[in-house]
Amino acid sequence: MSLSIGIVGLPNVGKSTLFNALVKNAQAEARNFPFTTIEPNVGIVMVPDDRLKRLAEIEHSAKSIPTSIKFVDIAGLIRGAHKGEGLGNQFLSHIREVDAICLVLRDFTDNDTIHVEGSLDARRDAETIITELALADVQMLQNKKLRFESEIKKPGKEGEVAKQLLNLSLRIETVLNDGKPASTLEYSDDETRLIRRDLPLLTNKPFVVVLNVDEHKAGEHPDDIADELNIADVLPNDTHIIPICAKTEAELAVMSPAEQADYLNIMGLKESGLNRLAKEAYAALDLVTFFTAGPQEARAWTVKKGAKAPDAAGEIHTDFKHKFIRAEVVDYADFVQYEGWSGSSSAGKMHLEGKEYIVKDGDVMFFRHG
Repeated sequence: MSLSIGIVGLPNVGKSTLFNALVKNAQAEARNFPFTTIEPNVGIVMVPDDRLKRLAEIEHSAKSIPTSIKFVDIAGLIRGAHKGEGLGNQFLSHIREVDAICLVLRDFTDNDTIHVEGSLDARRDAETIITELALADVQMLQNKKLRFESEIKKPGKEGEVAKQLLNLSLRIETVLNDGKPASTLEYSDDETRLIRRDLPLLTNKPFVVVLNVDEHKAGEHPDDIADELNIADVLPNDTHIIPICAKTEAELAVMSPAEQADYLNIMGLKESGLNRLAKEAYAALDLVTFFTAGPQEARAWTVKKGAKAPDAAGEIHTDFKHKFIRAEVVDYADFVQYEGWSGSSSAGKMHLEGKEYIVKDGDVMFFRHG
């Protein structure tokens, strides 16, 4: 499973600088004027995981393969984007295609980099972006309602589903018109399935907020900066906030691992912005990591929290899901303590699981299939 995150924000807030740092190359230009990034730039970033390295050591794996995140650098939105201002319609369509939104807000001072609104105000910028996304959702719902109203007349299940979708659309539209994102509503399991299938809402996507701060603020607690900027109440529910200095991340991107460690230590940071962003993105999307490990390779895989063993097997190969028999499972901590498959099995820490087993973060798994 490749996680797709769209980097969104106003022009000149540091989106492309952050993107370049994350993918460690210059795929996106970062210049001092709006709309530098016209087509969305895409970069696949490997997610570091210390557990994977340890598994490879234990199993003497020939190689190790981490899981990945796809970052999409989407050009800056401006007021009126939902009406097509700037390159709004094009950009909004790119946002609809990603799994989560990384909203970059500017909180760094640089007199040489022009702010499109003329001054620094992270709260105003957040409201601008979220309002544009909400208005785009309203437009989409209005178009969808016309279809649902005509389909209600159809007999049987098709008409009943159209009625459910129309009622759901009206409920969501009321919330959006009150200036709140669709994620503030609670949905039943059936409604969630209907939304995923028929209502691609921008404001229902998981949000991660990157506060692009000055270097000296990169180590501050996110809640402290959010309070200082007074932004918490304008963000969607359960938004994950990460202070990152994009300029620092760009410098880190060209350093050796040893140099990075020394630099982060001087900065008072335990890990890079990429690591923190990856972790928060996983948390926002309710993802868990499981591992496979053997002489050929140690590998990290990603599934949704609550996924069952056959679903995990299907991440490796679709045939594994359909022909699933059972899974051999060892908790990561036990796998390390008892030095691999053999030791874990001898210690009684390896257990056999069937089709109903729910995968846990850190599971080391081997799948039996027909």
